[in-house]
Amino acid sequence: MSKNQYKQSTKYFGIPVPGWNDGIWPELELLKWQMVENLLVSAMRGNVNSIFREGDYRITRDGDGTYTVRLSASGNEPSLQGAIAGAYFEAPSSIVWTGLQDFSEYYLYVKGSPKTFYDAAEISTVSSEVRILSKYVTLVGKVDLRCNNPSIDRNPPGKVNARDLASHVLDYDNPHGDKVTQDEILVRKHLALGDGNDLDLELDVNGEVTHIPLSQVVAALKTTNTFADFVSGGKEGVVLTAPGKITFVNVTRTSVDPQNAGETAIGFYGIDSKVKSPNQAIVYNFGEAGISMRAMIVCE
Repeated sequence: MSKNQYKQSTKYFGIPVPGWNDGIWPELELLKWQMVENLLVSAMRGNVNSIFREGDYRITRDGDGTYTVRLSASGNEPSLQGAIAGAYFEAPSSIVWTGLQDFSEYYLYVKGSPKTFYDAAEISTVSSEVRILSKYVTLVGKVDLRCNNPSIDRNPPGKVNARDLASHVLDYDNPHGDKVTQDEILVRKHLALGDGNDLDLELDVNGEVTHIPLSQVVAALKTTNTFADFVSGGKEGVVLTAPGKITFVNVTRTSVDPQNAGETAIGFYGIDSKVKSPNQAIVYNFGEAGISMRAMIVCE
């Protein structure tokens, strides 16, 4: 390598390029292409199995009782583009997964081969009822045939969508689309719910789904129950004070002595002129004074 060495190189990364009258040296060729490969892996951020673009799905039932899932090009979108084990692939205008049995779930994959590195169309489809852990397949979707209305999950856990990755960098609004499935989310500092609307909370408890408006949850969270023990004051009443605005008071006697407490009444701020503050209420009883009682006070 003392002469006819590579006299040129690229501007940014210094990748060797032959000049006039240069020889081709295997050692430098290997170095050059290793540099290119390392840059490609770096650009992919290790996501060597991912989907770039995809078209529309259709599920059909075949004459033998099995199902076929077809993924077809739609509008400007191809049927499927992505990477398998780092190799770019571009599927034909329509690809299918066949022989899918009723009452089952299937993960839908595309599989590559060494030929895929120089022929982007060199792929095949694979379906499996369990996850396949191999770098030579890329997860595309998941089909559910267990109910009367078969459905496709376009974003099952484990699928890497390059558009989603780009959206995380460029856009914070629905980077995974309108719906995301996640086993666990850790929020360290701030969690915001709703955006100028009364958000609907869907709670699924052992298959029983309940919908609760966010305003109802906020009202419950803003409410505090406190308890106060006091001695009845008869018709003069007893003033109770709470840490917040009182909205409700419930009173019961705790004394077992044979005294007649009579009926009770509660005076609230804005209703009873003797109550001077929102965090106060007056308990009247129309029997004897001096009877031990307990009040549950609801305030906000």
